[in-house]
Amino acid sequence: MKHLNLVKENYFRHMLEAWLISATLIGASLICFLHSIFPFMFQSTASNMLKTIINRTDKRKNSHE
Repeated sequence: MKHLNLVKENYFRHMLEAWLISATLIGASLICFLHSIFPFMFQSTASNMLKTIINRTDKRKNSHE
C-alpha cells in the first residue's frame, strides 16, 4: 500500500496508531460534552489532548523523513 510505504509503517502499527488517535478523539469529545454542562470542569483538557495528537503525529512524520 502506497500510504503505508510513505509513512514507513506496517499495517498493524498503522492500525494501532489510528486506533489510539480515534480513542483519544472519542475521549476528548466526551470531555467537551461534560465541559459544556459543567464549564468549571476540564477547562483545557480536550485542547491538551488534541495538542498531544498533533505532537505525536508530527513526531511520527518527522521520524519518517
